[in-house]
Amino acid sequence: MFALDNIRSHMSTFGLFAGANISGESVMSAVAQSVPNPTHTLKPGQVLIVGRCVSAKRVGTLFSHLVVMPAPDPYSSPSTVEVLAKNRHADGEQDVRFMCRVGGYKRSYKTTDRETGEQRQVNTADNKLFLIED
Repeated sequence: MFALDNIRSHMSTFGLFAGANISGESVMSAVAQSVPNPTHTLKPGQVLIVGRCVSAKRVGTLFSHLVVMPAPDPYSSPSTVEVLAKNRHADGEQDVRFMCRVGGYKRSYKTTDRETGEQRQVNTADNKLFLIED
């Protein structure tokens, strides 16, 4: 559960509170407007994705939305995620706010160590984000 103080702390850490520009006018980061309402609680297995949809295309029976999220600081690269949905919810270069269910499946494969020649089993997971549609 999110506490208001925790959200404010995280927002101030990343400079997301409203402030003033050089001329003294009040400004607010676009990301700050997208922070979840403190009274809203995410259920286990849910995530809020906020960013810019750079493409949306049909993949089988679903639409795949490629979303680039803002970088947490000027020295980091932005994260890019794929959100799957039954319907198209955004077009290219459109800002989005998606509530998603986290899904995925276990995947394993064998690999060979180049130095020793030993084969070993690698276990990993493929994560999927599914838009929660009303």
